[in-house]
Amino acid sequence: MAQLNKGMNWYAFKIFFGKGKPVKAYFVANGIEYIYDVKKDYWDKDKKKRIVKEVPIMPSLILFRTTKTKAIEIERKFLNKVMLYRGKNSENLKEPSKISEREVEIFNIVVTSGVEGLDFYDEYNPKFVKGDKFRVIGGLLKGAEGYVVRIKKDHKLYVSIKGLCAVTTGYIPKAFLQKIE
Repeated sequence: MAQLNKGMNWYAFKIFFGKGKPVKAYFVANGIEYIYDVKKDYWDKDKKKRIVKEVPIMPSLILFRTTKTKAIEIERKFLNKVMLYRGKNSENLKEPSKISEREVEIFNIVVTSGVEGLDFYDEYNPKFVKGDKFRVIGGLLKGAEGYVVRIKKDHKLYVSIKGLCAVTTGYIPKAFLQKIE
């Protein structure tokens, strides 16, 4: 995921009420790189019929790479469907929040790994980042980095996009973890 063009950065939209399909279709039609993966969920209706339904892995979040101007333009186009995440700059003015290439890369490894038991948090929770940082050196999550946290009596790997969102994995064997100094 190397930087392709100058001025192009990763940004994120909060998607309202499951309105991600038209935004995804717009990105596809315009050749905009995005992350809005789906998984196939199996629903057993009255135990008689199996239905396959595609469900977004992160239903309220879509990450995309473009320029700041284009990100604002897309937000206006999809008014009342999405909200561009914004943060304060050095002059204390709100502007679209850029997401680092490394954070997107690690987040994508975890989200698209196919690992069962992922829990998503719409908001970044800084209380989870206390402790030692680890890199996963084996298994489906190889290459991911994050913090090992204890949630509901289980040790999980906490991976976040700072100020935006986070995901925790299920159990990871200790042999697959390497402490980062």
